[in-house]
Amino acid sequence: MFYRCKNCGGNVTYHPEKKKMICESCGSEESQQEIPQKKIHICSNCGGQIETTEYTLACRCPYCQTFHILEDRMEGEYRPRLLLPFCLDRHHAAEKLRETFAGKMFLPSNFCAASSLESMEGIYVPFWMYDFHSHIYFEGEGDRVRTWREGDYEVTETRVYRLIRDFEVDYDKIPVDASVAMEDGMMDLLEPYQYGELDDFTPEYLSGFQADIYEQNSETLRPRAEEKADGFSEGYLAEENAGYAMVRPFTDRKENRVEDSFFAFLPVWKYIYRYNGKEYPFYVNGQTGKVIGVPPVSLARVFGMSAALFAVIFFFLKMLCYLLEVL
Repeated sequence: MFYRCKNCGGNVTYHPEKKKMICESCGSEESQQEIPQKKIHICSNCGGQIETTEYTLACRCPYCQTFHILEDRMEGEYRPRLLLPFCLDRHHAAEKLRETFAGKMFLPSNFCAASSLESMEGIYVPFWMYDFHSHIYFEGEGDRVRTWREGDYEVTETRVYRLIRDFEVDYDKIPVDASVAMEDGMMDLLEPYQYGELDDFTPEYLSGFQADIYEQNSETLRPRAEEKADGFSEGYLAEENAGYAMVRPFTDRKENRVEDSFFAFLPVWKYIYRYNGKEYPFYVNGQTGKVIGVPPVSLARVFGMSAALFAVIFFFLKMLCYLLEVL
């Protein structure tokens, strides 16, 4: 399906800044009319064939640029429960990229060129979110060391304490991305999101963006979610044991019980920069604007800067030699 404007027939998409559905042609607000998909993978607007994968949920027609949602792929277990709407549009995401890399000296000249940034895509990335009830039990020894001087001697006192930590904690909405195409490490670095703004899923949010259904189920990804929960628990333990010079654990047990798990979408802007035959991916958190990615180094700029620096040094050395000869 896609959303057609009742006023002019244009494509109505979700606008992150205004938080409304806006017609791309006439600019009217909330004028959408849902047009069902008459035939799978055939654009209901122009009749062109849309290339999709088995996981594609929302995409753009390559011929008329209309944004489509394949409604047959968001039924039953594949229908997301929650969605975090985009807060940044393409323009503001591009500005975040420019701000992040503004001070880099050796970037290629067209790295953040307007024509290059046009390829940036807004993607709703599928995530599984987990609610855990965790029980943490720790037993060990901790040393507290005190040092002082008595005359010519330095005295060190070490006291050994028995440590027992036994507590429970609830974790809500621990996210794990469920897309094979998106690198797990990059998605983890884009966190945190402000999960208080999660909203119930409605298809309108997808209009104007790309989206895939999940490729991995909740049971498959549960170990990654437990790793995150255990990491948070380790942080709490470290705070509790912070007053000891050395801690020796005897028992360190963490038990996580899943209270709930659900499918959700989180917003990401993806920018692929191509340089010297290689692709450099960059990701912008579609809510907070956090930027992740490693830019290439322009060898031409490095050599140019080195040559300019060498010329300046050579000039000053020549001037120094001239002054010494005069004196």
